[in-house]
Order: sequence, then structure tokens, then C-alpha cells
Amino acid sequence: MTFPQTDFPHWAQTALAESSWEGFIDVDGAWIHYITWGDVTKPPLVLIHGNAACGEWWRFIAPFLAEDYYVIAPDLAGMGDSSHTGRYERERYAQQVVTVAQTLAPGRKPLLVGHSLGGMVAILAGNAYGEQLAGIIVVDWPPQEPELKDPSPFDLANPQPRIYPDRDSALARFKVVPKQDVNCAFYVQHIAQHSIKAEDGGWRWKFDPAALSQRRKPSFVSDLLAMRCPAALMWGALTARFDDSVRRLCREKFTGILPMTEIPNSRHHVMLDEPLALVTALRTQLANWR
Repeated sequence: MTFPQTDFPHWAQTALAESSWEGFIDVDGAWIHYITWGDVTKPPLVLIHGNAACGEWWRFIAPFLAEDYYVIAPDLAGMGDSSHTGRYERERYAQQVVTVAQTLAPGRKPLLVGHSLGGMVAILAGNAYGEQLAGIIVVDWPPQEPELKDPSPFDLANPQPRIYPDRDSALARFKVVPKQDVNCAFYVQHIAQHSIKAEDGGWRWKFDPAALSQRRKPSFVSDLLAMRCPAALMWGALTARFDDSVRRLCREKFTGILPMTEIPNSRHHVMLDEPLALVTALRTQLANWR
């Protein structure tokens, strides 16, 4: 299955053509793959992907942020092109993100933006390394689990990777988790192609199934209130992750303390629904801190 670039809107073609660089950094025995955009002398901005994802999820966001920042998008261990280590504690992910930032931009405090699981990683990094960070933005990761939370589909994942007979078969099975309609089909097509790899005479997802399900706290409210660096929350207006109970809690706990932004017409995977609105929201919040 191929997706012609003519299916991409002009702005997305422009973003896709923007120069980027890739490499690997050894963090505590894990080879962490990363992508960078922009001038290395600018303030570092780290974009952290969600569960079972990779840095390519930021491909159409990062170039618009690279005008003002040195943008870094790592693959968390066990996902994307980073190594499979069997050690996937979320605190370890926080260490990986900060180490990559400090290695690529030594002596400068990075800003962190995390989507979904990446939002939790950003919170953990802020708690552990707050004085070393310029700020964190948490995108569609609820500070407390919804009252009526469904079981995580990642908790039910098959521990053995499925091997598909050919590339097209694997691409045809790609879907986002949690399931949702997506406004930008081209974006899904792009990340699907970067989510598979050849192995054992067939094709499989790049992630290690063992990396998907890890224990996590049900609430990060106190962590956000005690954050030792600036913090902000964002979520999609149509997301199921922020139900009425979570939105009410955010208003009660964080009004006047943390900036909160609701991104219109977007579900959990905000960048797949309204990528340019997400860019604008991020630019605005980052400019306010500058």
C-alpha cells in the first residue's frame, strides 16, 4: 500500500519537506532513537509521543515549532526505532527524555510537550527534574482517571508480536488506540508507514508488546500542583479521556494555577484531527512563557 504525496494538503507537504536529522543516544543501556528539526542553538523543545507510537507522530507539528525552537522527538524505549530492553517503567522513560535533551542541548533547560502517555512522562520528568526544565505541556493526558473508565486496550495486548505476511497486510490493519474517527487521513497514512518493520519473513509493528502495559497512578493532581517548573494542560474538545468529571476537577483544582486549553473539533489524538490548531495552541503557550 502506498500513499501518494499529492493526497497531502500543501501545508503538510511543506512540513514533510522540512529538513530533519536522526540519530541514537545510549541511555542506561537503551539505544534511544530521535529526530530533530531546526537550529541547534535555539531553545530545546522535546516532543514526547504516546503509547505504541513514535517520534513520527510529530512529523507535521515539529516543523512549525522549529522556527523558534530546536525540536527533538525521541522514540521511547520499546517503541519506534529505539531498542527493546524489557525495562519500560514510566519513570525510566522520563529519564530517557531528559537525558536525550541534555545530550543534544547541553547546558540549556528543555521544554517538554507530551501527548497521551507522553503527557504522563512529562509530568514524571517535571517531578523528578523540575529545576532542570523550562516547562511542560501535557496534551490529552487526564490528571485523574475518568469516573467511568473503560479497561485500557493496551492491558489486553497480545504479549507476542503478530507477524503479517506482507507490508500491505500490516498497513491494512493499522488503527489508532484508543479508537476514534480521524479528520486528517493523510496523517494516519504517514504514521502507519513508520509503525511497521520487516521481521521473520514478514512484517510486524515496531513496538515491543511488553512496553504497552505498565502500572500507573490513577491521579497526578498533587504532582501537577507541586510541579517545580511551569506546567500547562491541553485537551481535545471531543476527547473521551476528559469526561465531565475530569473537566470539572481541572476547573476546581487548576484554575488560576495552570493554563488550560481546549482544542476545538479534536478527539484524543489531537494532532490527527486538528494539527494546525494544536500548533497554534502550543506556540501561544510557549510564547507566554518566553
